[in-house]
Amino acid sequence: MDDSTWKASIRGWTPWLRRHGESLALTLAFFALTALRILYALHHQVDSDEPQHLHVVWGWTQGLVQYRDVFDNHAPLFHLLIAPFAALIGERANVLTYARLLMLPFVAVSIWATCRIGRSLWSERIGLWAGAVAGFVPSFLLASTEFRADDLWMACWLSALAVLLDSRLTPRRGFLAGLLLGATMAASLKSVLLILALGAAYGTVRVFDRRSGDRWAPPTQRPAVAALVLGFLVLPVLLMVAFWRMHALGALVYCTVRHNIAPGLGLWHSAPQRLLILPVALVILTTLGWASYRRDPRSRAQRLRVVLLLATGIYLALLESIWPLITEEDFLPWIPMVVLLAVAGMQHVLNRVARQFGPGRIARWRTAAGAAALAACLVGATFRESAWREPDPGERRLLAAVLEETRPGEPVMDLKGETVFRPRPYYYVLEGVTKWRLQSGLLPDSIASEVVGKRTHFAVPDNRFFPPAARRFLNAHFVSVGPLRVLGTDLGDQRASARSPRLFDVSYAERFAVVADGKGAGGDLDGVRYRNPVLLHPGLHSYLPLEGERHVAVLWVGALERGLVAEPETRE
Repeated sequence: MDDSTWKASIRGWTPWLRRHGESLALTLAFFALTALRILYALHHQVDSDEPQHLHVVWGWTQGLVQYRDVFDNHAPLFHLLIAPFAALIGERANVLTYARLLMLPFVAVSIWATCRIGRSLWSERIGLWAGAVAGFVPSFLLASTEFRADDLWMACWLSALAVLLDSRLTPRRGFLAGLLLGATMAASLKSVLLILALGAAYGTVRVFDRRSGDRWAPPTQRPAVAALVLGFLVLPVLLMVAFWRMHALGALVYCTVRHNIAPGLGLWHSAPQRLLILPVALVILTTLGWASYRRDPRSRAQRLRVVLLLATGIYLALLESIWPLITEEDFLPWIPMVVLLAVAGMQHVLNRVARQFGPGRIARWRTAAGAAALAACLVGATFRESAWREPDPGERRLLAAVLEETRPGEPVMDLKGETVFRPRPYYYVLEGVTKWRLQSGLLPDSIASEVVGKRTHFAVPDNRFFPPAARRFLNAHFVSVGPLRVLGTDLGDQRASARSPRLFDVSYAERFAVVADGKGAGGDLDGVRYRNPVLLHPGLHSYLPLEGERHVAVLWVGALERGLVAEPETRE
């Protein structure tokens, strides 16, 4: 193709691109977002919350009751919804990949709701661009890829906003919005902050109406509000009745409320001055809201835009001022809200520019600005964590070892349920609140006694997040055999030391074997020549190695029967 033909071809496509370039850019963006999410589902590094949620879901599939039988400090709706799908997936080492793919519908609903809110308050174009940009925001992209209850929480909240900020509130729409808000609360108790923010935003706009003489304010729709409250109560009440029938209501209240309210927790202790953020933010937000309200007080859409503006800002202020442990996933429902405001603001700027330079250029500028925003988010996500990185084999190796080396029902001592398919001897998971309670003396460190009482033979590798006393106990009574540790004691390498008795402690009566350099030992166990596995009772024992025996370990005999061999343990 010569140069003139090439230029003619470009000129022929130019009018089509001018008419459809924006639609093409958005279509490509949503396809790219879908592909990117699948890639991150396969390659994103494992967050410790993900196997914790999986363990709770697995508990439901085994007939265990959340809170009563399996500790969890999250609201229950997510785990109940996922349990049937987890039963279909089954117990497999790559269960997390399948679990992450189950999050795609929640993300799709969230992006759809974002588009719907944008269309209701501004235009379909703003809604589509906001949905596309929000999906690519690095923190949103990575956090919502993970298997966590926050994905359902985000989807329910944004869907509720889509109903509330659409057309005029009727009893029917109020009831639907209430159901969605109730589902939001049943998915995460952080919804308290969102609902407080939304209520404060609506209340502030009503104050603006009265300040302006109440000339343009719609009458209070009491039947719709009553229907909203009724809808909100349905799901939480049903769940409370269900847990009461399962004799788990008290456990639910403790785990989700009382356990999480720990004196001096996190930022409550380290940064009490954060409480000043809220009043300062309220002054700023009220000023901005009033300025925005005055632009068009007759417009219902403008009132609802102010509601969205205030709710977005108040939630952030509440989170930053009073929430003790702030994590990335706390911002999942907030990011689409702030992106909507940002995209609408950009459209306003482009409209003002178009009045000076003519409307012909605005479509190209809008497409270019949107594409630049998407590219910046994509680059940010890629720099933060490549979608092409090798997946972390740690969790998969651990689950493969659990399924291969342990038997159903055998307890495994882990941190947060990362062994997923086995019960834990210790009730509490060692997440942030529990660790603070243990450190503060609000909870006793009973891990050692629970491990002994449940006759636990397996534990995960050493980890600095175990409480000090529990960590010392586990290191003294468990030996590494790969991704797991097994009951026993590593007596060390005898190469550089004189031949002398080695003392070790047994925590509960069990049959043990002595292994030297990978084979049966031949020294003296408690003064008697060792020949076969023996029953050892709790207390101190000694082993005198033979000349030439180097690395010696005492192992639970069941480990040897399963082909597990002790190896030097790496401790964090």
